[in-house]
Amino acid sequence: MIEPIEIPFGEFLPDLPVLKNPGATEALNVIPSANSYLPLKAVSPITDALGARCRGAVTARDKSGQVYNYAGDETSLYSLSSNTHADISNGTYALAESENWEFVKFGETLIATCINESPQSITLGGASFADLGGTPPKARHCAVVSNFVVLGNINDGTDRPQRVRWAGINSTTSWTPNADTQSDFQDLFSDGNYGGGWIMGVTGGEYGNVFQEYSIWRMNYVGSPLIFSFEEVLPGVGTPCKNSITQEGRITHFLSQDGFMQLIDGSQVQAIGKNKVDNYFFNDFDATYPERVIGSSDPNSGIVMWIYPGSGNVNGQPNKILIYDSVNNKWSRAEDLLEWIYSAIGQGYTLEQLDAVSTNLDTLTPSLDSRAWMGGALQLAVYDDDNIKGTFGGVAMNGTIETSEAQIVKGKRSFLSGVRPLVDGDGVVNTVQVGTRNLQNNTVSWGSAVTPNADTGISNTRVDSRYHRVRVNTSGDYDHAIGIDAYVKPTGHR
Repeated sequence: MIEPIEIPFGEFLPDLPVLKNPGATEALNVIPSANSYLPLKAVSPITDALGARCRGAVTARDKSGQVYNYAGDETSLYSLSSNTHADISNGTYALAESENWEFVKFGETLIATCINESPQSITLGGASFADLGGTPPKARHCAVVSNFVVLGNINDGTDRPQRVRWAGINSTTSWTPNADTQSDFQDLFSDGNYGGGWIMGVTGGEYGNVFQEYSIWRMNYVGSPLIFSFEEVLPGVGTPCKNSITQEGRITHFLSQDGFMQLIDGSQVQAIGKNKVDNYFFNDFDATYPERVIGSSDPNSGIVMWIYPGSGNVNGQPNKILIYDSVNNKWSRAEDLLEWIYSAIGQGYTLEQLDAVSTNLDTLTPSLDSRAWMGGALQLAVYDDDNIKGTFGGVAMNGTIETSEAQIVKGKRSFLSGVRPLVDGDGVVNTVQVGTRNLQNNTVSWGSAVTPNADTGISNTRVDSRYHRVRVNTSGDYDHAIGIDAYVKPTGHR
């Protein structure tokens, strides 16, 4: 009797050669985990549509804990209550095709910036946006650093893409440089590549980080007379993709010119995609649309997602997703048509409000126990290609995971008689395909999909070759996709 060989799927490592790859050569529509893959749930829409594609979104809480949701498109800013967007714009806006809104909360005030428009502000729960008070410049980027509202890549009547400017301490309206209020500005020029380039983003907190195209600076409050000191973290490393920056406390993830990076505590840079997914991404990415690489993180799980326009995209619409497990340092990928992704706080719904979403609670998608309907629940949210907000709360997407390629019996051809998928869960239907070739310069030949036997769980594959790889296709929900049992015996030395 042939004893099976257990082969785990391993981590997704598309940048490595398949024969020397200790991981999976494909991990589609799944989420990486410690020793397995988890199902990625489909996006479930939960609101009506914006007027056009989403150009930015945010959730914020006021001092009483009330949650407010806002979003913007090319011409309007919206509040979101229950499942309905209300236009609360200050007139009609006109964002350029490559521009988007950024939002930051300061006290009970929400500020929205875009280089095409004067900064907008609203008191949380207010009736409409208005021009931010004082004389703030237009800006692409905004953050709160220490007790200061900070703008980056500004236009104060003159384009100043390398300038950071901040309002007075504990103020949103005192923009005139003044030693007493501590309002001031700083131009950032690196001695490294291209002088640092344009400012592409600002992150906030106790300290700030200013991302340029080719440099990153740490922004530290030091008080008068300097107000802020600027320490260049790593000349030559920055980001070409302004919306790829996503912050989770003291950790920030972003896409650099060299690949995906993690910035720790504002000063330590680690390459997280090198020899894993960087080459895969750059070979797939449509670099015509750098602004449409958009990243966000799930504060519950440590999962970071980047949506981007890959091969087959139409006019730059993101159609691919890279998924990073920051806890286990593992990757996977997905395919879906999305426009924006961000970390959101559930607003909460009453039963009466749920009636406006669906009149049948038994068929409500996502299900009634989903975090999407819970007030105060943290979650990843998206706007899809219909301009509708949703969450990853639907049914499990059809997944595909492939083992690495292997000469299972060293130095010999082998006969693979059967494969048992090791996928834990009652609701899943698996099929198995085997890819074979006899020489490394041959094209891989994939067999037909075979359904496992209902009693043994084994798919009868019956293929003889020197090199094998196995593809497991999943349909339906499951707990963990772990790997395969391979039933194999040697057949010769050829």
